[in-house]
Amino acid sequence: MSDTTLVSAEQLTSLIQRVVASRGFNVDDQNTAGHRATFAMQHGLANSDLLETSLAGLDASIRAPKLLVESKDSLIYDAFGQPALVHIEAIFKHAVDKGINEIRIHKTACGAFAVPAIARYLEQHGANGQSVCIYFNNLEGGMRRFDLTSQGHLRGLLQPRERDLAWNEVRITIGPAPADCKTVAGTSDIEAYRTRSDTNGIGVRTTLWNRMQELAASH
Repeated sequence: MSDTTLVSAEQLTSLIQRVVASRGFNVDDQNTAGHRATFAMQHGLANSDLLETSLAGLDASIRAPKLLVESKDSLIYDAFGQPALVHIEAIFKHAVDKGINEIRIHKTACGAFAVPAIARYLEQHGANGQSVCIYFNNLEGGMRRFDLTSQGHLRGLLQPRERDLAWNEVRITIGPAPADCKTVAGTSDIEAYRTRSDTNGIGVRTTLWNRMQELAASH
């Protein structure tokens, strides 16, 4: 049996939604998680390890991140360990509405899933014409920055030269992107990955795919 199962975006989204339902989340959160997981896997922002870690960490008893500090320049939240597969959008909307250009989310997990959350918001609503940078850590502990255009288009994955992010933190900045980064994957690389996913299917570790089917069937 192959170590990897190739699935369509529709198959992955549907299964994620059912798994998240089995964890006690409402329909909105199910749909949110399905979209973010599929988007991230389609574009190479997440792999099976990150998906598995995120699904295992979901906690339906955590309703939303808690606002700790609000100033004219920054918002600081506590996510209580909730992976970025759910929530976040309301936080970003609050920042945009208030004209606040930095958000720090402490005690979150699997921060790469914040990228599709913000990309979708920008596509639908924008952020006063501004572009956005999302800082997070990958599972290996490497700090990454993902840049989005003002319309939510994927601009690139970068590695910041200076580390100013806790291991379990996501930082979102609204406004021009700083230049102090090394490119990991450019726009063309991301688009090529998406094309391969659309043509060949999204690769999911077979043991994880089977486990997800078991979880979904138990609901």
